[in-house]
Amino acid sequence: MFDFFSNWRRRRLLARFDHERRARWQQNLDALAILDGLSPGEQTRLMELGWCFLHDKRFTPVMGANLTDDHCIDIALMAALPVLNLGLDAYGVFHELLIYPEEFVSDRHYLDDNGVEHQSMEELSGEAWEQGPVILSLSELGHSRQWSGFNLVIHELAHKLDMANGGIADGLPALPAALQNPWLEAFPNAFISQYRQAELAQSLPEGSAQANLAWDRLWIDPYGAENEAEFFAVCLEAFFTDPIALNLAYPPIYQLLSRFLGQHPIERAPQWQPLPHLCQN
Repeated sequence: MFDFFSNWRRRRLLARFDHERRARWQQNLDALAILDGLSPGEQTRLMELGWCFLHDKRFTPVMGANLTDDHCIDIALMAALPVLNLGLDAYGVFHELLIYPEEFVSDRHYLDDNGVEHQSMEELSGEAWEQGPVILSLSELGHSRQWSGFNLVIHELAHKLDMANGGIADGLPALPAALQNPWLEAFPNAFISQYRQAELAQSLPEGSAQANLAWDRLWIDPYGAENEAEFFAVCLEAFFTDPIALNLAYPPIYQLLSRFLGQHPIERAPQWQPLPHLCQN
């Protein structure tokens, strides 16, 4: 019954996605570099998924954010990209995106290695709450268009994809059975490697040649060393915005994400090769 209602609602939504609206969305799609190289059929499915995403969620500007139609279309297109072949249900159930104008301050609670709880304030550009909204900042949205290794929308929605498997973000999305064991073998090893490389870079004198080299050998965002959930989000972000770097760092993770998502963005991405000294041990 639920599937019937969902399909009926989707058909009604798409009936309103007329030629004029499609042309408008196509302009936005063409202006987003990370969508370059998608086939015409993939572009059509992406726009239709984005259209449904836009109408399934509340886009709520807060703190005076000047949220425009173009912002909403861009967010919806980027949100649709990871689930292009999975469908919007892969994100689980959430209803709202809160859009701030700039970075915002959030309370952080964490336990240290001794089990002592700490509270602090942290400035963030985005956040995904368990059983709550996704929060994005407009100031960072403009940096999420290129093949740069950074995409705020994909990063935060990666957490929702992660949370859809049991309600918590732990780096283990709802994978097909055939991918579960390979993931459980490859993902912890990759996370430990990321953590150790970030730890090495931090231990070296800041600004030294050794430190710079160590940071450069972190092919994907060092923030992924925070915990397994952030590592998964950083990997998914890199998969769509710098897939060559992800494949250089962790080929098994790239291949598993490719199989899971049914996409191979390395074929669409601008091609580059690392400097030889970065590949030397």
